[in-house]
Amino acid sequence: MPGYRTHSSLNILFLVPLDILLWRYYSLDDVFLFSTGYIFATYFLSPDMDVFRSGPIRRWGPFRFIWLPYTIFFTHRGLSHVPLLGTLTRVGYLFVLSLIISLAIFRDYTRVERLVMEYRYEILWVLLGMSVADSMHILLDNLHTRLRRKWR
Repeated sequence: MPGYRTHSSLNILFLVPLDILLWRYYSLDDVFLFSTGYIFATYFLSPDMDVFRSGPIRRWGPFRFIWLPYTIFFTHRGLSHVPLLGTLTRVGYLFVLSLIISLAIFRDYTRVERLVMEYRYEILWVLLGMSVADSMHILLDNLHTRLRRKWR
């Protein structure tokens, strides 16, 4: 399986042609949102979040402890490595955490709900970028595994 640096480097390399292609059909704002999600997923929210000592989890620094429950519930290369579903599990996990924090601090979860509703278009572009970045990661994992089996 490719290492974290290989995944990150190839993901960023693929982002340039993706952005050029998107910019032909969509606004610069949309491309920026897509790229933001793509880069965030590449460095901070990759499919390898199910491994507690992974590069993306280490990037969370002192807040990496929030990912411990996720690593317990999800096995490596399981659901977290399914395109779109894996992305949704990580985003859903962060969403639930934000609701818990909102309830603890403000005693009200509707602030998070209002933000999601107000920025739903932007959130969709960010989620699309995250999902494509995760798909590139998974594709690279699968390609590496197939090549390794072929050359044995």
